Amino acid sequence: MKKLTETITDYAKEFINSENDWYSWREINEKKLPTGIELPIGNQYFKNLILKQELNNKWQNSDSDEEKNELIKYYITTWGGIHTNSQDSMNEYYNLSANELIQKGKKGIASWSKAIVIHNPNKYAIFDARVAISLNCIQKLYNIDDKILFPVLSSRNKVVAKGNKLIKETAKNEKWEKANEDIFYNQYLSILEKVAQEYNTNISTVEMLLFAKAEELVELTFSLN
Repeated sequence: MKKLTETITDYAKEFINSENDWYSWREINEKKLPTGIELPIGNQYFKNLILKQELNNKWQNSDSDEEKNELIKYYITTWGGIHTNSQDSMNEYYNLSANELIQKGKKGIASWSKAIVIHNPNKYAIFDARVAISLNCIQKLYNIDDKILFPVLSSRNKVVAKGNKLIKETAKNEKWEKANEDIFYNQYLSILEKVAQEYNTNISTVEMLLFAKAEELVELTFSLN
């Protein structure tokens, strides 16, 4: 039987290496980094790993709630490009614990998962529209057993948005099980951890691979080219 974790492990074998140049998403604007954070010379993969660690270090060592909030705001809004959160939502992302935010399920997950990465990037990982479509497309593309539809999140990216529509139609026609709202994020973390162990890397690397390959996986799954 083909399992999702095993399939992602096999998929990652082609890409994960010492450089990981496949991660070439938008460059970090280093002029907007929080005070006291400097990034070393390296590719965007390396800089993003260091950024997570530096944000976590400052968050852990700060006695100021205001500074902690600014770090989370930076990662969600400046780095992440999410500008649509209400102040009430941002207050939750600032003040709730990781476990409390996880209990929110898919609501606001593209934002709150960034917040808890600041709490601990070795334990938590971002879950957004690109990661979600990659998880879903891999199941269809490699025809794994017991397919589960991870939450389909809205996206401004045209390829991802097209993939969202097609994967929902596919899941409905093929009667996929829907991911359990209460446990899917922890299931996702478990997948990342097992794949990371296989390649002696970290969960961020596996998450970044799923993020980076979103369009490619949509195009392969649905033969869009």
